[in-house]
Amino acid sequence: MYGLGDGNELTSYSDQSLTRIRYAIEEFLKENPKKSVQFKSIVAQENPIRLFKQLDQRFNDSSVTVTEHTDHYQVDVDRKIKQSGRRVKGSFAFFQHEQSHVWTALTAEGSDLFTKGVKWVIRNTPPQIYEFYATSRDLEGVLDRFNESLDSNPSIEVTQAVAYSHKDQAEISYKKRPYRIVFARAREGRNYIDSLTFEASTEEEILLRASMNRDGSTALNKGDVDLFFNKLLEQFVSYGDRKADVFTGKERDRETGDVQEIEIQFDNPVFQSTEDNELLVDALTDLTKASVTVYHANPYAHVSVLDFNDGSSCDVFVTDPKTVSIVPSYRGSTNSLMRISDKLYRELDESTLAYIEEPVYGMDDFLGG
Repeated sequence: MYGLGDGNELTSYSDQSLTRIRYAIEEFLKENPKKSVQFKSIVAQENPIRLFKQLDQRFNDSSVTVTEHTDHYQVDVDRKIKQSGRRVKGSFAFFQHEQSHVWTALTAEGSDLFTKGVKWVIRNTPPQIYEFYATSRDLEGVLDRFNESLDSNPSIEVTQAVAYSHKDQAEISYKKRPYRIVFARAREGRNYIDSLTFEASTEEEILLRASMNRDGSTALNKGDVDLFFNKLLEQFVSYGDRKADVFTGKERDRETGDVQEIEIQFDNPVFQSTEDNELLVDALTDLTKASVTVYHANPYAHVSVLDFNDGSSCDVFVTDPKTVSIVPSYRGSTNSLMRISDKLYRELDESTLAYIEEPVYGMDDFLGG
């Protein structure tokens, strides 16, 4: 079950639980030191289980079966790959993080099932389910908070990092360095960290060897399973949950017309010329399943985006050299707004997020005193 083997305590009970799964992961990693357990975290505005069950009716040559356990769901996937005709079969556990909109899938079935099974299921259920769209800054923040949560004052070093320029040029480094240096060097080169593998260790032992990816994927290779779940994974998913809060419920109010504007604030002055505005237009035009209308590109940029996934729309403005404003329309889904934000971040520069509520005016604001 979940690729964790049949010889452990997990399959000795008729009703599995996450506690038993953690024990099974610990035994699995001890017996298979070269393997890993993979995790995929997503944000869902409604219970994704109903959506998973609907997939079973959509594909004649594939099946998705859901079984409810004590505190998680078992999802069995049997999928036929059209290009090759081969089948991908396996299972993953799927559970919700308490008091959040974040759910996580886990499996030790291997990369084939993870990519063509877990991710296939998730990517066939938009727009209600969507990915994290974490930033390089988010990944660094997770490691900061993970480090602060430990009493042992460990050394945290990156053993592999994949960095991208904002022109999609990738650089892979296998040099072992403290994580803060890795992120600092990426910023200096105007790059972002897309994924990394790291070790947290003391002089006596390796506490954790794990990896993180901007798309919400993580992996546990070695170390304390409870430390991974309780410290690293919980810190990681909290970033996705907070980011979803920024983008949720921002549609224009149909009764009052009030709107909450979202600001993307870049670290550097990205927009200093007409050519820079065109980079913004090119980035948005490259969005999949979306239509872009350009109202102005010189001397300022104003672009309208219609997302075909769910009919969401918004206006995008360049308001100063470091700031892009996103103004949702009467339909502006969390998924659509997060996709736009992530696209600009990937293509242009590091950024932070904020939202600005439309000011409320009273009579005193219009009457001179």
